[in-house]
Amino acid sequence: MPNRTKQRRSGGLTLLLYQKALHPELFKIHASEQVSRRAYEADIWLVQGGHVIMFTAGKNTLTEVIATRDAQQMTDRGLLQSIPCRGEKYHEMTCGGTIRYMISTQEEQLTQTLYDATRHEIATYAAKRELMTAEIPATPESAGALSVLDIERRSHELLVQSFHLFDDNQMVIKTQSIIEVIKGA
Repeated sequence: MPNRTKQRRSGGLTLLLYQKALHPELFKIHASEQVSRRAYEADIWLVQGGHVIMFTAGKNTLTEVIATRDAQQMTDRGLLQSIPCRGEKYHEMTCGGTIRYMISTQEEQLTQTLYDATRHEIATYAAKRELMTAEIPATPESAGALSVLDIERRSHELLVQSFHLFDDNQMVIKTQSIIEVIKGA
């Protein structure tokens, strides 16, 4: 069992919340999208091992980073929270009085058979719905991975459901974020 615990920790993701925009050079971006609504603007990136959502309403910006990168490697300027995505978590906060943020995360380590079936099902679902997808093939240095974002763009809120799958340890991490402009703020 100790080997499984060590293997499990290598695939964990961390949620980092910033009260500022982050520079694209900090990440290896596989796919990106911009959303512009009357109440907010958002930049959404699928990055190596995770995703980034920068949400701006008025003069306030909230950036969600879900990534395998160690928190020590990321800047701590503007960092509001750093939360490991282990097990099931729920987090809610308000940023700058104008942005309400809610996220739930769920981490599951599956058997190889169940992982393969789950990966196939998510890849098929993503292709059918034309979702933002990044498939990272295995190399001699790293195992393969699949990341999918299902983005719902509303007039005053952004809903993002993510699936991050890691082949080396059969880890599946799902997140659901709601970032909304507080009306009347």
